[in-house]
Amino acid sequence: MKKLLLSLVVIIGTLQGMGAQPLRSDRFEEFTLSLGGGYTGLLDTYLSPLHYGGANVMLQSERFGQLPCQSGRWFAQSLFILHGDYTTPRPSGGLTIGGMADYSYTYYYEPRLISPWGKFRFFVGPQGQLRVGGIYNLRNSNNPAQFKLGVNLAVSALGKYAFALWKTPMSVRLQADVPLFGFAFAPDYGQSYYEIFYLGHEEDCVHVTAPHNNLSLRTTLGYDVQFRSCTVRLSLLSDLYQWRLGRQQYRMFAHSVMLGYVNNLYHVMRDDEARRYIPY
Repeated sequence: MKKLLLSLVVIIGTLQGMGAQPLRSDRFEEFTLSLGGGYTGLLDTYLSPLHYGGANVMLQSERFGQLPCQSGRWFAQSLFILHGDYTTPRPSGGLTIGGMADYSYTYYYEPRLISPWGKFRFFVGPQGQLRVGGIYNLRNSNNPAQFKLGVNLAVSALGKYAFALWKTPMSVRLQADVPLFGFAFAPDYGQSYYEIFYLGHEEDCVHVTAPHNNLSLRTTLGYDVQFRSCTVRLSLLSDLYQWRLGRQQYRMFAHSVMLGYVNNLYHVMRDDEARRYIPY
């Protein structure tokens, strides 16, 4: 537990330091707020050996902007996702209620690419992830809840292609995030939270995660349509987060369709050329 808390402090400090970088006032800053829902598949062997499935509600906030560097090829993304799940087991009755807050901060670099279309842009860079949440199983009388906490260093890639259709600016973007190394809190089977936090039995609660035991992937496919001074985004978020630690297995697979509003903030708002410009 102490190792996880120490790593959490280090990751949060790093994210805050990265987030403290100011954005260029002579360029742009993009803010997107999206709301949607979909389906969640869940397996948590600490609570139950059964597979659960049901509906989810998701809120996403994204901030993207250019960093103050001479090359003009470094960008930063701050992404916050909050979702709640309402799932039931497939073979029999029951209910689980869960929720997760997911925050990530990414440094993106835009390499020089020669695109035959001219409007394709590609970004890649390191990402810090923090996931905090929990699951409550209404069927269990002993150990009915499971706390989720994980920190990861990941790699992220983002591509976007801008075009115009019927004189309306549009764009398609795809982002993929893959965790590489981190820590996760995962009690062993039958190890109660009373034993962990009150009796001090913290052995084997904190685990090191890597692709061999934490093969996860989060992808977001978005479609933007720009109307004069506003942009609407329709996106599909697929999040597979899973690990095998000790005798425990956890898998959360969520599909969500979201509708959002994109606000592009420019230093010169009355510039017609800036209004028509799709920044990335």
